[in-house]
Amino acid sequence: MDEQTIKQTACEAALLLTEAIRELSIPQHLMTIANQLEESQRVSPTYAAAIRRIVMTATVIGVYRVNETRKHFLIPWLFSEQELRLLGLPNVEQFVRDWSAFEIVRSQWAAHAQAKKSTATRPGRLIEPSVLGRALERTGIGNEEEFLRRVRDELIPAVERVRDKILKTHAQARDFITTGYPQALQRGAIDEEQRRDTPLTLGGTK
Repeated sequence: MDEQTIKQTACEAALLLTEAIRELSIPQHLMTIANQLEESQRVSPTYAAAIRRIVMTATVIGVYRVNETRKHFLIPWLFSEQELRLLGLPNVEQFVRDWSAFEIVRSQWAAHAQAKKSTATRPGRLIEPSVLGRALERTGIGNEEEFLRRVRDELIPAVERVRDKILKTHAQARDFITTGYPQALQRGAIDEEQRRDTPLTLGGTK
């Protein structure tokens, strides 16, 4: 792979890992807040449970994104399998213990709400609750506090080490995260706004 492609991949990987760190860290704080509010009886148990569900859904999304970044941006272009293991980021599918079960949870919570889609003759169907319950147990997600602890103590520090290694090896990645990508994102939004606000000519073109 040519050097320019490697640099671009490093920039994009660093951005995705930075976003994943936020996605995995913020739910940790929200869970603490939810527990404190419930213990002080400032919110109902139902409200606190809803917050915890949002926390776990966000965490599942974050874990999934780490796996996608690892698979499509890190190996083999920026790191070898051994290098990632030395940095503490082994296969994410092993982290969740049962990837097929994790896919069930992720799909039900953060992707498709149905096990079967609706057709012209029948409505959609949810995944069987017993199936989802087994998936939660096999992945450890059902034990919310323990799963979040593992994410906090094992996964987040490993992601940070990998991200920091990229930033150290590819100096341009830091500028991409802080200025290049945000500015390009803003330019795209401004260009689209200007395009939308430009009136059509009589010939139908701008």
